[in-house]
Amino acid sequence: MTVVLSKVAFWAPVIFTRVGDDGKPETLEFRARYKHLKKSVRLGLDRRLQAIHLNAEVRKDLVQRMEDPATPEYQRKEIRLMLDAKQITDAEFLNEVLCDWELKGSDGQFIPYTEAARAELEEELDGLEIALFRAYQKARQNAAAPAAVEKNSEQPSATTS
Repeated sequence: MTVVLSKVAFWAPVIFTRVGDDGKPETLEFRARYKHLKKSVRLGLDRRLQAIHLNAEVRKDLVQRMEDPATPEYQRKEIRLMLDAKQITDAEFLNEVLCDWELKGSDGQFIPYTEAARAELEEELDGLEIALFRAYQKARQNAAAPAAVEKNSEQPSATTS
């Protein structure tokens, strides 16, 4: 059976803050649209993100766990995938998940989303990549939180079981 959901992407709020005049924060708030990923793609990206933290000591511990006969085969497979994962940059990650935004320039006009426009703004607004990444992660975490799932779920029909 195939289940088809209508939306291939979702919107999430982005808050970018930097130091402004007299040390007061300047905040830019807008929405960004991110792709819904297949599980295998999401897990691959998660492994690439985790690879950043795999220093020599952590890798050594993982190899020992993988070689331990008591470690179940499915865990060995996952450890191997983690060890083989190539680190990913913020830009590479955003290239995989970001597909649009609702962002206005200082003139009030919408700035169309393109990778080139994003690269230009990331150069101009240092830290924008991090804000876009955090918005994606926060949206994923909120969707998985029990309160958010309950809040966003419809009430069961009174006429069906």
